[in-house]
Amino acid sequence: MGEIVERRMESMSEEILEMRRLKLFSILETKEIIKKRKAFECKLNGVEKNLQHFKDYIDYELSLLKDIKLRRKKLKISEKKNKIEIRILKNIKSRYEIALQRFTNEMNLHLEYFKFCREYNFHQAAYLCVQNMIKAYAHVPDIWQVAAAWYASSDTKQSLALIHKGITIHPSSQTLQLEAIQLELLQRQKNQWPSDTQGDTLDEAYYKKIEQYIDAIEKNIHDFACLTGILNILDPHSFTKNIQHRIIELLMSKYSNEPDVWHFLAERELNGKHYPLPDELRTSTKFKLQRSIDKYELGLKKVSTEKKVVLWKYYLDFLIEVNEQKDISNHMIKTTLKEKFEKAKRDSVLNERYYLNWAKLYTVESDMLKIIEDGLIAFPNSVELWKMKLRCMIMRDDTKALNVEFKKAHMTLKEKATPLWIILIKYHVLSSSEKVVETVYRDAVQQHGSIANEFKADFLEWTAMNKGIEDARKVYQDLALLSPFCKDLHIKMAKLEEIELVCSIKHLERPLSLLCEQFGKDDPDSWIVLRDCYLNHQKQFEEANPTFNINTKLAQIRTKALQAIGGNGPAVTEFLEKYDSASFNS
Repeated sequence: MGEIVERRMESMSEEILEMRRLKLFSILETKEIIKKRKAFECKLNGVEKNLQHFKDYIDYELSLLKDIKLRRKKLKISEKKNKIEIRILKNIKSRYEIALQRFTNEMNLHLEYFKFCREYNFHQAAYLCVQNMIKAYAHVPDIWQVAAAWYASSDTKQSLALIHKGITIHPSSQTLQLEAIQLELLQRQKNQWPSDTQGDTLDEAYYKKIEQYIDAIEKNIHDFACLTGILNILDPHSFTKNIQHRIIELLMSKYSNEPDVWHFLAERELNGKHYPLPDELRTSTKFKLQRSIDKYELGLKKVSTEKKVVLWKYYLDFLIEVNEQKDISNHMIKTTLKEKFEKAKRDSVLNERYYLNWAKLYTVESDMLKIIEDGLIAFPNSVELWKMKLRCMIMRDDTKALNVEFKKAHMTLKEKATPLWIILIKYHVLSSSEKVVETVYRDAVQQHGSIANEFKADFLEWTAMNKGIEDARKVYQDLALLSPFCKDLHIKMAKLEEIELVCSIKHLERPLSLLCEQFGKDDPDSWIVLRDCYLNHQKQFEEANPTFNINTKLAQIRTKALQAIGGNGPAVTEFLEKYDSASFNS
C-alpha cells in the first residue's frame, strides 16, 4: 500500500511546486495540502473500502480548486493553469473512476461523476458515463431523462430517440412524457422536419405528434398533475390551442373532484387563457376576474364535501390577494369576498385568518363586531380576534365596554393575554386619569408568569415620569423582590437613578446589586454592568465613602461573580476575558 501511496503523491508533486513558485500558497500551506492528500490516499488504499472516503477526497479537491480560483483573482495570477487546475481535475476524475469500479451499483455516484464531467468539459468521459448508466439503470426513468438532456443541446433527434426508448420501457413515466413533448417543441423551433409528415405543414405535423403523446398519457397515466404540466408546456405555442382545450376538457371530466384542478383552471382564466372561449374577445381585468370566479364556483359544485375545504381555501386566498392589489378596482371583489365568506362560514371551512380578513372588509364597528364575535365562537382562544375586538371598543371610545371585554378575554386567554394588556394600558395612558392608569399597571404587575414581567419596567418608568423619582423608588421597592424576578426592572431603575440631576450613589447601587444577586448565575454580563457602574461613578463613590477603593471593589465583584457562575467552563473563561480586559485597563 505504501508504494502505491508514494507513487500517487509523487505524481501530484509538480502542481505543488507550481503553487509555491507562483506564490498561490505558502510552503506551510502546501505542506498541509500534501498531508491532507496523503491521508486521503492512505484511506483509499487501505483494507476498508468506504465510498465516503472517496467523496471526502473529491470534496477536498473541489474546494481546493475554488480556493485557487479566488487566490488567482485576488493576486491577479493567470499563468500555469494547465499545470495546476487541470492536474487537480484529472486527479478528481481518477478518484471517481476508481470509486465506480469498486462501487458499481451506486447510481448516485454515476450521476455525480456525470455532472462533474459535464461541468468540466470531459466530453468523452461524460458520453461513456451516459452509456454505462443506460445499461445499468434502464429500469430508472430519471436516467433516461439525464441521458436525453446530455444530447439535447447538440442533437435533439438523438435526445428524442433516447426518450422514446425510455417511454417504451416506462410508458407511465410522467417525467419522460413531459420531456418528450418539450423536445418535440424544441425540435420544431429549430425547424427540424418530422420524418412522417406526409405532406402536412410544420404545425400540423407537430400537432399530430403531440396528440399521440396525449393519447398515450390518457391511456397510461392517471394523474391530473401530468396534464396540468403539459398545459404549462404548451401555453406559449398557439398552434396547440385545440390540444390545450382537449386537455382542459379531460381535466374537468375525469378529475372534477380535485381542488387543485379547479384552482389551476381559475388561474389560467385570470391570465387570459379562457375555456370555453368567450363569444367576443374581451381583455379587461374585470372580465378575467369574473371568469376565474366562475371556475371556482363550478369547482365547488363538483368536488366532494371532504375536499371542499381545500378548494375554499384556494378560492378565498385568491379573492383576498386580488382585493389587496392597489391597481384593481376592488368594489366588486370586496362584495364578492363578503358573500363568499358568508357561504364558507355555512360550510364550516373558515379558519381564524379568514375571520380576521372578513372583519377588515367592514368600516362600521357594529358590522365588524358581528364577524369578530362569530369568529370567537369558533376560535375562543384567538389572540388576534380578541385584539381586534378590543380595538373596536376603542374606536367606539367605549371605556366601559373595553374593560368588560378585556376581562372576558383575560379569563379566556390567561397567560397568552399579554398583547391585550398592552392595548388596554396604551388606551388608558392616552385617555384616562393617572389614578386609573396606576390601577391598571398595578393589576398587570400582579399577574402570574410572563405578563407581570412584561410591564414592571414600564410601570416604573411611567411612575417616574408622572409622579417623580421618590414614587418610582417606592414602586421599585414593592416589585424588586416580587416573583417572578425581572431583569429589565433593575436595569430601568438604575437608568432612572443615573439621569437624575443629582445622582444618588446609594440608590444607583441597589438595583444593580439585586440584578447580580437574582440573575448573576445565569447571566454573567450582569456583573459587567455592576462593574461599569463603579468605574463610571468612581469619584462619587469615593466622595460618599473615604475608604472606598476601586480596585478592591472590582476584585470583590469578580470573586462574587465567579462564586455565582461556578465551575471552570467556557462561560467562566468568556466572563473573565470581558471583566479583566476592561476593568483593569481603566
